[in-house]
Amino acid sequence: MQLSSTLSSLVDAAADSADADRFLAELGAHLLADGLPLAGGALTLDIPHPLIARRTWLWRADNGEVIEALGFTPGVPPATPGVSPANDAGRRWLATIAAGPVHEDTIGSRHDGPLLTWLGPRPFTPSETNELRQAARFAAAPLAVLAARATLAAAMEAYLGRRSAARVLAAPLRRDIGEIIRAALLYADLRGFTALSDNNPPAVVISALDAWFDRIAGAIHAFGGEVLKFIGDGILAIFPVVGGTPRGACDAALRAVSAARVGMAHLDDRCHSAD
Repeated sequence: MQLSSTLSSLVDAAADSADADRFLAELGAHLLADGLPLAGGALTLDIPHPLIARRTWLWRADNGEVIEALGFTPGVPPATPGVSPANDAGRRWLATIAAGPVHEDTIGSRHDGPLLTWLGPRPFTPSETNELRQAARFAAAPLAVLAARATLAAAMEAYLGRRSAARVLAAPLRRDIGEIIRAALLYADLRGFTALSDNNPPAVVISALDAWFDRIAGAIHAFGGEVLKFIGDGILAIFPVVGGTPRGACDAALRAVSAARVGMAHLDDRCHSAD
């Protein structure tokens, strides 16, 4: 069976899939080598993580650059025929490449499965569209491996922390081996949560927890911290000491607290204005 360079690479990748960003870059490069007129592309995977629902990587054909865009939402209805709206930074980044049409393929039988998106400098011909669909079908196996790996990594990071998750994934751990981590500890919980949960329906309580965790965990990650545990309405995080002095870790923890407080103040103002 004679396969194109793209399909051959996907068959080989099924046994040893690279990271998602590298997979997208290599797939795009192979499609270009096979003569597909591509300006850019995107790969989106579902992530079972308490903070991140989906992750998307964006690729540019002109320089091979790949970036990650957490707010990117592929698959939305186009504002004009053949062109998806620039509804976030990711789409605006792709829109700077070309104003061509978007071709999207959901991988597998689930409507929320991995998604491959391609942007062309001109409308794709039926033959080119067929080649992109063939590539999507052959991509199912390596993307299943990537999705499983992402699921495992996200679960471990959520419940073990980034450093511990990396160690577990890198090599099996033994019972007699431990690690001393010098770090600033941060513990925070939601003020008035008992009264909130006693006087509101579950949907309101869950919505409040989601908003709270978005702000505190987002601030922790932004300043280099790691969430170790979610404890009811509380959160336990560490800011590892880097370079031998604890001052940087303490400053990072304090900056995260300040950022979270600003976020919560903004949330309070928005909720009060909506009442």
